[in-house]
Amino acid sequence: MQWTALIIVVVPEVVLGMVGPIRSGSAMSWLTAAGALLASVIQPLVGALSDRSTHRSGRRRPYMVAGVFGTALTLAAMGFAHRFAMFLMWYLLLQVFANLASAPYSALIPDVVPFEQRGVASGYMGLMSQAAIIGGVLVPSFVSVRTTFLILAMLQVIGLAVTVWGVPEVPLVQSPPRRDWRSFLSNFWISPHQHGDWWWVFLTRILVMLGFSTLEYYLYYYLHFVQHLANPNPELDRALIAVTLASLLSVLTAGWLSDKLKRRKIMVIAGGLVMGLAALGFVLTSSLLMVTVFSLVFGLGYGTYLSTDWALAVDVLPPTGDAAKDMGLWSISQTLAQSVATAAAGLFLGLAVIHWGNALAYRGLFVITFVYFVLGSLLVTRVKKVR
Repeated sequence: MQWTALIIVVVPEVVLGMVGPIRSGSAMSWLTAAGALLASVIQPLVGALSDRSTHRSGRRRPYMVAGVFGTALTLAAMGFAHRFAMFLMWYLLLQVFANLASAPYSALIPDVVPFEQRGVASGYMGLMSQAAIIGGVLVPSFVSVRTTFLILAMLQVIGLAVTVWGVPEVPLVQSPPRRDWRSFLSNFWISPHQHGDWWWVFLTRILVMLGFSTLEYYLYYYLHFVQHLANPNPELDRALIAVTLASLLSVLTAGWLSDKLKRRKIMVIAGGLVMGLAALGFVLTSSLLMVTVFSLVFGLGYGTYLSTDWALAVDVLPPTGDAAKDMGLWSISQTLAQSVATAAAGLFLGLAVIHWGNALAYRGLFVITFVYFVLGSLLVTRVKKVR
């Protein structure tokens, strides 16, 4: 809910107001790229530290508590920023605290879910993520930017309380063997020769997330410049609610089917290709009705991909027993994609807007997302050990 509200609605609106329409696309690109790059470093590092933690409250909880309270305070401060440089500083600090919490949190599901239920668990995780998107787009539509930041801070604390009190965690009784920094850092390397499937899943997710991140970060500007909406928020709400409702139809079904049929790859491929077709639809249409239709199509693909992609990643994890570190490495596929997508989009828009104008530039950007989705889907066929 936090990242939906910030990335899709609040941050583009704030940046547009601070730097103006000419610089907004580039400024948004560099802000989000820097934040994603920071997240790529923090998640696996904090995850590895939590794997080895012997704190009496559990391996994951100390990091989640510190990260969430830091996140809440930073969100509250962002509402009072009036200059882009100050807003950028708070945004990067938010990335530090948010990933301090999310790295160990992402390991809770591998910690507690048995192998035969990973598809269903992935579906439930996708279901809740999609349900949160509705709140993430509605809150900024009914309250001010400053109030949105305060509401998101409060929801972070509530989510932490539910997790800490509702998810049992057994502390690590025996301390892992001591490691020097060289051996600690070498543990982050996953051999492509021994774990080639993991690398193919990692690469294909990067490609799909390149497409998703580009659509996510620039949908506001697409509606503003291509569909010529002075206030994109109402249409943005409709589009994202359409994505969410459609994804709810597919997210649990696809996860259950992937467990039942033991066919993860075909679900991942189908989901990615459907998202690609919807992205191409955005390029070709000038109708707001068709924007909603393509949003529904995108949601069906996204729900299918979301509910099986996580399960496929867990299936190909190296058998190290370091779930948080491994999931942190896997999460780099998303954060790295955000960095590359926004940096590439910033460079593309910087040139295209000058020569083509805003409308054609953003249509061209969405053509690039179509290519991302198609490549990321078809290369999943290179995964050999999972059906």
